[in-house]
Amino acid sequence: MNQIRFLQDHPAFSTREFAFLCGLSISAASRKLARLEAEDAITKVTRGVWCQLVHARFSPNQAVRLLLGNERGYVSFLSALHMQGALSQIPAAVQVATTGHGRMLETPIGRYEFHQIKPEMMRSGIEVSETNPPYLRASAEKALLDTLYLGTRKGRRYSSLPELDGSVFDLAKLECLADALCYPSAIASAISARLARHLPDLRADALRAFRTASRTVA
Repeated sequence: MNQIRFLQDHPAFSTREFAFLCGLSISAASRKLARLEAEDAITKVTRGVWCQLVHARFSPNQAVRLLLGNERGYVSFLSALHMQGALSQIPAAVQVATTGHGRMLETPIGRYEFHQIKPEMMRSGIEVSETNPPYLRASAEKALLDTLYLGTRKGRRYSSLPELDGSVFDLAKLECLADALCYPSAIASAISARLARHLPDLRADALRAFRTASRTVA
């Protein structure tokens, strides 16, 4: 692939991707990308990660896979709730669920918040975006459960979600996620209580099923 075609097809990319697909060594690719940055043609997000702010298909979400590196992860929490139409509030950062350590990253294209969750909690509710190129994000139901889970782990964070649109959620999907995800019993009870507060239409028996389906995680 020639370099022009690569840049047309990749709004966000790594130095290694550029080198491999364009048939360059890492050092030659790094020099070429540094020249493009000096010309304001591309922006360095962090070491080895680049983006094109003027690209018609660019979104900060597309850089998430590159920033995760070898970690598993996906866009979730308030970011995914907003994208799925469940929250009108625009989050101040791109929030990411990850198997790696929690951290915050300030970049020229915005702030990223990485929140650690257990691999067992990534078994279901994750979808591929319809964007080109695509990225992984939580469904509306999974994003809600992730947000409430985070609230149980960090005091009263997200104890109030006043702008939440409950009509967006498929209550049957929430029940199915209870069968697929592995929450410790105490956390499952806390999430169940928050679900009852945020989604009053969720049946009491569904909440009990959520608690029952959750299993203790070592």
